[in-house]
Amino acid sequence: MSGDVRSPSWAKLRQVVIGTMHHDDDVAAVRASFGLGASFADPELHTLPLTDATFPLSSERYLEFVGPTGATGPVASWLAKVGGRGGFVLSVQHPDAAGVRQRCIAKGVRVAIDTEAFGKPVLQLHPKDVGLVLEIDGITEPSVWFWDDINPGVEPSASVDEIIGVEVPVADPTAMTALWLELLDLGEASAPNEIDLGGAWVRFTPGGPSTNWTVVLHRSGDAAVDPGLAGVTFELV
Repeated sequence: MSGDVRSPSWAKLRQVVIGTMHHDDDVAAVRASFGLGASFADPELHTLPLTDATFPLSSERYLEFVGPTGATGPVASWLAKVGGRGGFVLSVQHPDAAGVRQRCIAKGVRVAIDTEAFGKPVLQLHPKDVGLVLEIDGITEPSVWFWDDINPGVEPSASVDEIIGVEVPVADPTAMTALWLELLDLGEASAPNEIDLGGAWVRFTPGGPSTNWTVVLHRSGDAAVDPGLAGVTFELV
């Protein structure tokens, strides 16, 4: 019908990725602090000089730690600049990666990586333009994800069971919120400087740009404690 207003798209936060120069120690600390079980390595990273541990926290969201395997390379250089540890990548599932790409071109946002994984389009937007490495994973079915057939499953005895949201310091929270909403075609903000990504949020706070994110997790057991990793704050609620 003429005059109909097209509905905005949807997007879902799938993975929160922390970069660290202390990979083995950080993975052990997080596993002990949150009662997490087995992790798995992203098979798409096997050709890169990175070590990786991905933990399923819920049926839909993952906490991932990556680190360089040597002292050189772009990730090692970035970690040296930020103090050895920091928020790195947010992976967001979106049904229309091509549309995101077109809107990036229109807004002058750089697409640093434009590739495929498991036959699906994957974009990585430049952190200097969008406040962090924003990965767009073009999977059209909301209930489908890359790791459905390979991850070990959620640890039943874990003391955290969901990623609630991530706070990211940026220079201009209002402008960054508006940019993300436009690129992702999400309409209005769910709250001031906050974007709802399929039941988990990203909230931009003043004081950045900074990789010192606050990752908010749902506490499902009394044993959960903050692992105390400098450069990233874990808030348990």
